[in-house]
Amino acid sequence: MMCLLGTLLLVTMSMAAINIGAGAGEGWVPAPDSGAKTPVLIEWDGKYAVWHSENGLEKIEEDFIEYVPVGKGWIRYSPEGHATRVDGPEPNALDSLVGYLERRQRTHYALFAVRPSGFATFRRFASRFEDRHIEIGSEPIDQGKPVRLILPKGSVK
Repeated sequence: MMCLLGTLLLVTMSMAAINIGAGAGEGWVPAPDSGAKTPVLIEWDGKYAVWHSENGLEKIEEDFIEYVPVGKGWIRYSPEGHATRVDGPEPNALDSLVGYLERRQRTHYALFAVRPSGFATFRRFASRFEDRHIEIGSEPIDQGKPVRLILPKGSVK
């Protein structure tokens, strides 16, 4: 009997170590609903957004530079809040992701996996999407833990 209990304990501890040990990741499964929007997974760590696109992972640096139209010109705000008059907005590395979601507003939404290092800047980062009327969702995740989205078969990306 003791051998059986020892073996069961060994198997249980081995499975636990595999599932929560080094290199273990999370797989997020959206709730199956025929009318639900498709999530687009974006990891946020405070400086980089990692977009899980159809082409694989795309790492995008956020510079937090903002442009505001004023009269016939534009004001550029640096991350520190310094204002400079400019001719117009310059392209941003995040534009492709925001544009992708903006074109698919009726069928997709942004699902953010927010790392602890990104908690302080997440609202500012998410506002780029909210300003374009893109729906968002967010979940916290451990700093180094890999995450992936497991979509049901037959769902559209």
